[in-house]
Amino acid sequence: MALKKGIGIGLAVVFVAACGAAGVWGTSEIFALVRPSDEQGGGERPPTRVEVAQPQRDKVRDTFQAVGSIRAVRSIELQPLASGRVTEVAVESGERVEEGDLIFALDDRAAQAALQEAEATLSEAESEFSRVQELATENVSAEAQLEEARAGYRRAQAAVATAEATLDDRRLSAPFSGVLGLVDIDPGERVDTSMSFSSLDDISTVEAQFSVPERYYARAEVGQQVILNGSVYDREFEGEVSVKAPRVDANSRSFTLRVRVPNEDRALTDGMFMTATLVFETYEALTLPDDAIISEGSATYVYTVSDGNAARTPVSLGSRNDGRTEITDGVSADSRVVITGYDRLSDGAPVQVADGEAPQEALN
Repeated sequence: MALKKGIGIGLAVVFVAACGAAGVWGTSEIFALVRPSDEQGGGERPPTRVEVAQPQRDKVRDTFQAVGSIRAVRSIELQPLASGRVTEVAVESGERVEEGDLIFALDDRAAQAALQEAEATLSEAESEFSRVQELATENVSAEAQLEEARAGYRRAQAAVATAEATLDDRRLSAPFSGVLGLVDIDPGERVDTSMSFSSLDDISTVEAQFSVPERYYARAEVGQQVILNGSVYDREFEGEVSVKAPRVDANSRSFTLRVRVPNEDRALTDGMFMTATLVFETYEALTLPDDAIISEGSATYVYTVSDGNAARTPVSLGSRNDGRTEITDGVSADSRVVITGYDRLSDGAPVQVADGEAPQEALN
């Protein structure tokens, strides 16, 4: 029994040793297959094919981005100036109106009658005042009669003015040019002065409001250029800072800027979400395509080419605009920077530059 057990153990040891040898041999064979031919022959690493370009000098904007909403510079809720029954609605929802255009009218028959009565009373008071004045010049009427006639005439004038204002209030006209909102009113409907039936927005010029961190307070100024972008249009809108808040909010540590934006084509409307780019300064600087810049953790670098070899070159970055980034340190205008093929490079690796350096238009 002991003999059989010893034989079994011996066979197991032989089997394990054989597998180990086979594994070592197989691994060696695999490495031999995948080992580059230059290593097998003792040659140098073949050069990596790359494209290079020199940094170009561009106009760079020193900016800060914030988000906010568009609002009309002038915007009101439309409400009746008097109570009564609607006789005419002269506009439709979303219609553009000019200052003075009729929006709706109320039944004005009673107001018309009141005005006619006031005008008749005025005519009588005017005649009486004229008669008493003539008598006064002839020393026939007393001073008290003259004053009473004058007061009656003035009261009649005031009554006419009141009746005219009451009649005017039966018609609502646009107080300024703009665009109406939804018009929720119909002929025959009774309304009162507490009702709001539409809105009127003047969007010939619009305003956007943004919160900006307090660290920019000293740099933000009225009149500075602001570029706005939104999700609705594939275009930029330009405006300028119109109001800078005189204080910083103690809770958010930010301050408010208001930006005026010309809007002659009425493309922007109240409530639109926008991204604003506040331009502090515009200047010229060396730039590289964003894709040529490599970031690994806290390290930022590019590969430059010199004497046929790649060199890992740390760089310092500035502002980023339109797919290009300002390089403040690390390369010069004469540097040859790898823009394609850098993913296969290491520091000191041999490179082969493709015929002709990449054209500048390909880098924009």
